Amino acid sequence: MKIPETANRIEPRLVLTVTREEDERGLEELLAELQIPIFYQCRGKGTATSEMLDIFGLSGTTRLITINLVPKFLAGSLLEALERRFSLRRRGTGISLTLPITALQSPVLEMLKEEAAENRPQERRQQDMACSQETGNYTVIWASVACGYADDAVDAARAAGATGGTILKGRRKNTPWASMHLGVCAQEEQEFVMVVVPREQKQAVMSALAGACGLASPAHGLVLSLPVEDAVGLAEREPH
Repeated sequence: MKIPETANRIEPRLVLTVTREEDERGLEELLAELQIPIFYQCRGKGTATSEMLDIFGLSGTTRLITINLVPKFLAGSLLEALERRFSLRRRGTGISLTLPITALQSPVLEMLKEEAAENRPQERRQQDMACSQETGNYTVIWASVACGYADDAVDAARAAGATGGTILKGRRKNTPWASMHLGVCAQEEQEFVMVVVPREQKQAVMSALAGACGLASPAHGLVLSLPVEDAVGLAEREPH
């Protein structure tokens, strides 16, 4: 993928794509063509009404959920490529959107920096997390760990102040270059843990997750946070 010479800020983004299950091979081929270094996939089922599923292009039963991590300036190109390949503007095909990442483990951030800089030498950061501005009251913390370590991740989050989490199963796939950079296998079955916490608890919970289940641990975990701009039902009960 061609990187603009003027791009000097990474501002990582999460690109979330929901497509039909039968688009899996075509989607993987597109991501390989674009040299996207790492992505996660899982399957889910729609719970909206049939009318709403049709409106958002999610007709059918099983959805393929794909999560990519890319620098901000590449997110738009990825969305355009997805729209062209899968005609996402037509009903029944799928949706794709971008979300800002407010914190990310430094090895993954450095990987994105090196990709953006076309392998120019970069000074490695020493801190565990890289953070950007966040203004909402709550944060979604998302952790991807090797199968069998989701309970450990939830326990670590609870010990740091969270009250629980949601666990999904899926897989991670990355390029050989990303595997070498991060020290992980090219493809692994994964368990995803999502935790909602008040913003002031974000750093403590993320640090606990990175320490217990981070890339250097047997869980080979990746941890990031996403801002919650608006929410219903969180103020009336404990976060989970």
